Amino acid sequence: MRRLTIVMVAGLAALASLPASADEKLTAAQIQQLLDGRTALGNWRGTDTRQFFESTGATVYLPKGGVPDEGKWKVDEAKDQYCSWWQRGGWSCYDVETDGSTYYWVTPGDDYRSPFTMTDGRQMGF
Repeated sequence: MRRLTIVMVAGLAALASLPASADEKLTAAQIQQLLDGRTALGNWRGTDTRQFFESTGATVYLPKGGVPDEGKWKVDEAKDQYCSWWQRGGWSCYDVETDGSTYYWVTPGDDYRSPFTMTDGRQMGF
């Protein structure tokens, strides 16, 4: 019984040493494949959103109840990040992570994680 207790304590200690999040950061190639010609269905800081990624590098973003915004997108291969350009703010880059079922834009600076799922084609309706 004592041996079982030691093994259990060692197992719990090993679990405690794992990172709090087991999310996987996507590579540049994975990000390109995930986004190209598809729509992200997400939630940005409490607002439902849609964003379509054209193969040409153009993108359109639509917050629920708002107006569409057109921009550009690309993948930074050196940093394995998604980057977007908007007239109001220029270029911004984000890590893209997944927990296996949901994806997350990870905002630099505050590490805010914005959840999204993907659907094929241009699906901008709510």
